[in-house]
Amino acid sequence: MIFNKMLGMLILTLMVLLTGCGSNPEKQADITSIEDVSMDTLKENSGTYVGDNSKVQAILQELPGGETIKEIDLSGEMVKVTYGYKEGKLSENDVNEYWFDGTNVNRKNFYFNAIYLTLLVPNAKEYHFTVDESMVSVTRDKMVAGLSKEFSDFPKEENIWDKKTVASFIDKHQGKLTEMATKYQTFFE
Repeated sequence: MIFNKMLGMLILTLMVLLTGCGSNPEKQADITSIEDVSMDTLKENSGTYVGDNSKVQAILQELPGGETIKEIDLSGEMVKVTYGYKEGKLSENDVNEYWFDGTNVNRKNFYFNAIYLTLLVPNAKEYHFTVDESMVSVTRDKMVAGLSKEFSDFPKEENIWDKKTVASFIDKHQGKLTEMATKYQTFFE
């Protein structure tokens, strides 16, 4: 009788352990959110020219939604990024949940990306972000105007090309830059 109880407990314990080990609550592939962005990696790429495809692509892949990039077009000194589902590690549902808040596109990620592209790719004239039928387009002039209004020490002219100046600016204002992205209506629209 004791043997049967011990055997039953052993089987129950094994089932619980196997069930726990078999189900991983974490997703196979996470999509980078604003909180997950590696600022150190971004700062390394400051002073990038819009024509440097590999560096611009490296920046975009570090920014929110970088794992969902379908296409990048850098023609005409513009950064045009199309996001969405493509075959790979992410499911279509994961991509849609990331980009859409209910039925509307979550635009704060677009503005976060535009802020950092303004800082890191100084010769880009415009930024276009598209996911499905939703699009955000913003000019560099509009981004610089919003950032200059908020920060008296916003790097301008030759200073925007200086890695140390840009890195220092990002370190000093990272929290406020994130706030500006999440409250984009107040600062940029």
